[in-house]
Amino acid sequence: MNIEQLLSQNAKSLKPSVIRGLLGLVQQGDIISFAGGMPDPEVFPRELFAELADKVIREQGKLALQYGMTIGWQPLREQIVAQMAGKGVACGLENVIITAGSQQGLDLAARALLDPGDLVVVEEPTFLAALLTFRNYGARFLCVPARADGLDPEELDALLKAHPGPRPKFLYTVPSFQNPAGSTMPNAARQRLVEVCREHDLLILEDDPYGELNYTAGPLSTLKSFDTDGRVIYLGSFSKIGSPGMRLGWAVGDPALIGKMTMAKETVDVSASVLPQAIAAEFFKGGHMPGQAKRYVEVYSKRLDVMMEAVQREFPQGTALSRPKGGFFLWPQLPGGLDTVALFPKAVEAKVAYVIGTPFYAEEGKGLNCLRMAFCSVPEAKIREGVARLGKVFREALVKA
Repeated sequence: MNIEQLLSQNAKSLKPSVIRGLLGLVQQGDIISFAGGMPDPEVFPRELFAELADKVIREQGKLALQYGMTIGWQPLREQIVAQMAGKGVACGLENVIITAGSQQGLDLAARALLDPGDLVVVEEPTFLAALLTFRNYGARFLCVPARADGLDPEELDALLKAHPGPRPKFLYTVPSFQNPAGSTMPNAARQRLVEVCREHDLLILEDDPYGELNYTAGPLSTLKSFDTDGRVIYLGSFSKIGSPGMRLGWAVGDPALIGKMTMAKETVDVSASVLPQAIAAEFFKGGHMPGQAKRYVEVYSKRLDVMMEAVQREFPQGTALSRPKGGFFLWPQLPGGLDTVALFPKAVEAKVAYVIGTPFYAEEGKGLNCLRMAFCSVPEAKIREGVARLGKVFREALVKA
C-alpha cells in the first residue's frame, strides 16, 4: 500500500532531528561522541531515587500508580510554585502545567499559539528542536544574533521596528547557557528584553533547562521574574537536575494559556506519568535539588575546563571560541572556510562525533563552519583524546583547503 499518498501535508513536511540521527550513527562502542547533550549517568542519584520510589509506592501507591490529572500531579505543581518563588516569580497552581519534558512544553505552547505562516523571533543560532517544533506548525522566522552575551535587546528592538509585516507571535530564547552557543544574557539585558517585548506587545517563550548548571556566573534572574503582565511563558526541565529518564518538565504562564496547553495535552498523552511526578515532588520537597545540582556542577565544570584547554591546543589557529558560563556545550567556529558538514564523515572515520552547526540556524546556508560539542557525559581522558582526533581532522582539512 502506498502510505505516502495518504499522508497529510503536515506529515510530509516533517523533518527528522539531526541529533537523533547522529546518536543512532555514533552508538558504536569505539566512538567518542560529543554529539548528545545528555547528563552523565554516573552522576544520577540512583540510590536516592530508589528510596523515593519505594516511599512513594508504599505511601501513595493507590494514586501514584493511577491515571493523573492532565495539568499535573498537584504535589509536584506545589513544589514548582515554591521553586519559582525562589527565582523571584510569584505564581499559583493555576499558572503551572507539568509536561513530559520541556520539549513537550515547547510543542504545547506552539500548538496553542501558532497558525501556519505566523512569525516567531528566534536567536541565531538557537535550539534546533525548537526550530523543528515551530516549523511543524507552519511558522516562519525572524532572526536576531545571539552573541557571547546572548540576544541584544536593542538589536531586537531595531529588528521589530524595521519589520514591515505582521507582528510576530512570540520570541523564543534560551537566556542562560544557551544551546548550542553557550551564551548567557546579563541580568540588565534580561530586564531590558522584557521591556522591549512589552513595548512591541510580544510574548516571550523562555526556555531554561540549564539554569541550575551555573559554573562561573553570578546569580541570574529569569526573564519571568521581570514579567508584570503575563507576557513570559517559562519552561523548566527535570532532565538536567534530576534525570532525563523521568521525562518531566513544566511550564509557567498566564492561566488562560496554561488552560489551552492543558486542553492540547489531553489529546496527546492524557497526563505525564504520575509515578515519576510523585518521585520528583518528593525530590524537591526533601530539599535534594541544590545538592544534586552542585554535584553536577562539580563534575561538568571540570570537563568544561578540559575541553576548553584541549580545543585551544588542538584545533586550527583562528578557531573562534567563547567560554560558556554554564550548561553542556562548546560552540567552536572553524577558520578558513572549513565545512563541518563535509568533514563529519572524516570525523566518524577517526572515531569521534559532534553535531554539525547548520541545523541550529533558521536560515539555510549558515553555520557551516560551526559545531556543537557536549562535554557533560564524556570522561576527561576521552575528552582529550576525542578533541585531539578532531583537531587532526580539521588541521589536515585546512592544509588542503
